[in-house]
Amino acid sequence: MTGELSHDFDKALVAVMGELARAVDSLHANLIDERMALDQADTSALEIVGRAKGQLLDRIEKLDVERRQLGQASGIDSLADARWSATTDLLVECRRLNEVNGRIVHQRMGHVRQALALLAGDAPGGSTYGPQGTTKVRLRSAMLAQV
Repeated sequence: MTGELSHDFDKALVAVMGELARAVDSLHANLIDERMALDQADTSALEIVGRAKGQLLDRIEKLDVERRQLGQASGIDSLADARWSATTDLLVECRRLNEVNGRIVHQRMGHVRQALALLAGDAPGGSTYGPQGTTKVRLRSAMLAQV
């Protein structure tokens, strides 16, 4: 590959990696916002940050595809590039934050299921399996209160 062409590929790769770094920074901030919305049980904020998170993840995925294509075309291992290590470190932190947020959501969903089971008249943790291995669901219409 000629020096000029190699320089062009490197320049394009630097530009893509810069955009990718900015998108990952935005994702990190978004995950922190998501955690705050979860802590405050702010459903409208959760909807907004959830939508933004999806858009950021799509953007990051597209930029990563572009990074890999440029790396392959130029013969450059962009993952070994020191300019990329800060972004990969931040991606690892984003993954950790996302997992924590996911555990919070899962825990809250469990609480809601327990509350619904209690309202339906089931004992807490009362989900059992029948002889065919399927969950026994007791559906009943019952008066919850009378005035």
